[in-house]
Amino acid sequence: MELELRLDPDDASRLPRLKMLASATRGRAQQQRIVWHDSADAALTTRGLALARERGVWRLEKLVPGATDTWSPGALPPVLAQGPDLAKLEGADLPEPLAPAVAFAGRRHGYALDTPHGAVSLDLTRGMLRTITTEQPACRVHLSGEPQAVLHLALVLAGEMRAEVPPATLAGEALAAARATVPAPRRLGATTMPEGLGVADAFAFVLAHLTDVVLHYAPAAAEDVSGPEPVHQMRVALRRLRSAVTVFRRMLDCPELQAANAGLKALSARLGPTRDWDVFLGETAPAVSAVFPTEPKLAKLIATAERRRRECHAALRDFLRSAEFRQLGIALAWLAGAQSWHPALPEGADQPVSLQDFAAGVLDRRLRKLAGTDDLGGLDTAALHALRLKAKRMRYAAEIFAPLYPGKAPRRFIRRLTGVQDALGQLNDRATAEKLLAELGVVGGRHAYAAGLVLGFAAAGTTAEVLPRVMRRWEKFQRTAAFWE
Repeated sequence: MELELRLDPDDASRLPRLKMLASATRGRAQQQRIVWHDSADAALTTRGLALARERGVWRLEKLVPGATDTWSPGALPPVLAQGPDLAKLEGADLPEPLAPAVAFAGRRHGYALDTPHGAVSLDLTRGMLRTITTEQPACRVHLSGEPQAVLHLALVLAGEMRAEVPPATLAGEALAAARATVPAPRRLGATTMPEGLGVADAFAFVLAHLTDVVLHYAPAAAEDVSGPEPVHQMRVALRRLRSAVTVFRRMLDCPELQAANAGLKALSARLGPTRDWDVFLGETAPAVSAVFPTEPKLAKLIATAERRRRECHAALRDFLRSAEFRQLGIALAWLAGAQSWHPALPEGADQPVSLQDFAAGVLDRRLRKLAGTDDLGGLDTAALHALRLKAKRMRYAAEIFAPLYPGKAPRRFIRRLTGVQDALGQLNDRATAEKLLAELGVVGGRHAYAAGLVLGFAAAGTTAEVLPRVMRRWEKFQRTAAFWE
């Protein structure tokens, strides 16, 4: 297995002194120079391609995965064409004229290790990215060997220094530096599963996609300067990830998956409160203030809530910059890219379960849990909240498997289910407000009056206006055919 990590350049000089490399065999250092070319309007970069020349050989490779590519995080980019003659690169369709855009110049050091988990090679590449006007350091660590040895060594590196799964290839980092931008995201949104995958490969594909989304939004979520959207999108991707783990764990459970799931829960514990306070201060509080614009007690409560929001963001930032988060990224990338953990065919079975049969079983079970409620008007707040969670779990599972089924039926099912979930979310506003205000300890304290205004506003019209909408959407959803049948 191969895995590439981005290493903070300031930590590169420390790596050869690590205890784990004390007995490693060290190879001779090699000079490395790569020059990436593109047209003046960055036509190749726009198409998600990188054209490099290294040691007299031209190489055309991908910058980001396509919608159905099985290229996992931390894996080397797929090479589409290569050779010494640029004019003969098969199928390249290169723009003209081409010119150098950015270059990497550095050195590559190789180490060979024998570990308790197997043999593994470590290559440290360290140097500078240079454009006509700028330069910046860049450092990568490339691991190859037995999958367990690669995982163990990567986790140690992430624990002892700032080594992480890169959100972009070295080419992506270089070409972004040439344009003074950030690299394009590898993947965003929900998954679009390719055809012909087995159960384990399907899980690996979903895992790769959603890991990319989480890693893309993590820097902006940590900085807290781009508004609430990075935290929101990261939380959505995290929920999809945790749902995918739950969906596939029945067949694919292993110690590495359990460890990764524990890391996902730890991340959720930081993202959830941060997102709740973002919504409270971005939506609930302004709506209440618009009704009571001159109420000083409400302004003081909002100021207290803002301090709590900043505390949650600080806790999230610390986690996203921690060794624990770096190791979580590695664990997820390893699960997406390694195959050594895939379960063997059960004894006595002639064929593995097909992905569509597996999907139908999962979706049937979740629909039975969701559809057992008829009279929504008789449910209390807790029961409605539980129904919303079931709807969310059903939706995430449907999103995973919808690409396996043709036509409009999957989109219709998900759209109507999302409508139910959104309406139930409005009913949950009061419960969320109560939870947050209780966290501040203000419900019965000096902010009791302002807290009462917030809770009263959140409750106003909820049952009279929102519940009928929920019931209409629920009835419409219940008439929707299961697209997997």
